[in-house]
Amino acid sequence: MFNIKSILFSLLLFFLIFMPGSRLLSQFDSHPELDWFTIETKHFFIHYHSGTERTANTAAKIAEDIYGPITSLYKFEPNEKVNFIINDVSDIANGATDYYGNRIEIFATALDYDLRGTNNWLRNVITHEFTHAVQFQADLK
Repeated sequence: MFNIKSILFSLLLFFLIFMPGSRLLSQFDSHPELDWFTIETKHFFIHYHSGTERTANTAAKIAEDIYGPITSLYKFEPNEKVNFIINDVSDIANGATDYYGNRIEIFATALDYDLRGTNNWLRNVITHEFTHAVQFQADLK
């Protein structure tokens, strides 16, 4: 039979073993070895590193295009500009939203391949992640 002390000890041991390594797999790493730049629009800061300027400019346009439709759908606008981070340090296509930190990271590698179709991956992922940010922030109100 388990007692509370053995359960707590097991949980503590689990966190001590596995949690420090999880930082290596986390998103939103700053990558200080890269040169970072920022584009400011009416509603967003788009942070990008060398080599991703074209994607950042496209992301800025897409983000402004979708801002009105999404914020009107949820009847909520963020209190401050949302930070987009354009990242191309790995060969993955993904996005992540930190709605508490008011930031969204977009991995610049496109998810375009023959079997997936020809839709606009960057527009889809920016819309998807910004919707998360607005939806969660609206729910917290």
